[in-house]
Amino acid sequence: MDGWMTYMNHDGIYKPAEDTFMLADAVYGLQGNNALEIGTGSGYIAAILGKRFNRVVATDISLEALLYAKNNSNSRNVEFVCCNCADAISSKFDLIAINPPYLPSERIEDVTVDGGKKGIEVAMEMLKSTSGLLKEDEGRIVMIASSLAGYDELLSSLHNLGLYGNTVARKRYGFEDLILLEIRPLKYATRQHQDHQV
Repeated sequence: MDGWMTYMNHDGIYKPAEDTFMLADAVYGLQGNNALEIGTGSGYIAAILGKRFNRVVATDISLEALLYAKNNSNSRNVEFVCCNCADAISSKFDLIAINPPYLPSERIEDVTVDGGKKGIEVAMEMLKSTSGLLKEDEGRIVMIASSLAGYDELLSSLHNLGLYGNTVARKRYGFEDLILLEIRPLKYATRQHQDHQV
């Protein structure tokens, strides 16, 4: 892939997999000024965004993952920030891409895959951190979820964050369905609904 070097297996860094490629397909045709990726891991998605957006910010809680992603990136417009979710970010974004850890787990032992008891707790923390960072007019979050996690509960709780979401794609992979969610500010969804009423 242009802008990103070949992935080398590295412990503690999420290796691009089917969920990564599903998110990559979703963001590939999008473009704009500012994009944010939460939990960049290997940097694969950030590299795609770097070709389509003027400025990209990629965050990860793991400094090791960020250094790895930065060393593998050929994109000059990608900034790498070590922080929890988007806690250190205050800009507004056209697009936020999230492939959160979503496997249900009693304890978070592997931050690359363990999503909390219902598999949505880490994803909800990421969404809370980013909900105020979307541009209100056309901003959107694209996020991967799994049928193994309580993604219906996640969707129904978005309203509390001032967000609205729906399922835009679903793909069977092994023992789970990978689900692509598109999430927008509630104001945008309300305005779209009102426009259709006219």
